[in-house]
Amino acid sequence: QIPNALWASLIQERLSNVDCIKQGWILDGFPENQDQARMLQSSGIIPRHVGKQCTASVWLHPSPTGVSLLEVYHTTFDWPSDPLVQQRLVEPDLSEQEVAKKLLEYHRGFPDIFQIYHQVLKSINADQPSEDV
Repeated sequence: QIPNALWASLIQERLSNVDCIKQGWILDGFPENQDQARMLQSSGIIPRHVGKQCTASVWLHPSPTGVSLLEVYHTTFDWPSDPLVQQRLVEPDLSEQEVAKKLLEYHRGFPDIFQIYHQVLKSINADQPSEDV
C-alpha cells in the first residue's frame, strides 16, 4: 500500500504540469477516505467540484507491450470511439465478492469524504448520455 503522503506528493507533482493547469484535472478513485482527502487539502490540492461515482462500469485497455500503465475507460463517461480499441477492452478481473467488498468500502468511506468536500459536492445522474452528464 502506498502511503497517503506519497500519493499526495505524486498527485501534486502531476497537477503542476501545464496541461493540468490549462485544461483542468479529474482524480478518479482518489481520495478513498477522509485521511486521503485531508492529505490532499494540506498539500493545497482542493478540487472545485467533487462527484460521487462507483467504478462498476470501468473497462481496461491492456498495454500491447505490458510495460506501460493500463488505459482505463468508463462505459458512460469515456468510451473509446476507435472500434479496434473497443475490441481489446477487458473488464477488470474481479469476482462478485471483490466487487461487493469494494462497493461496501466505497459507501462506508464516502460520508467522511463528504464532510470535507460538502461545499463542492455535485450530485450527477450518470444514467444518461455522456454529453448530458
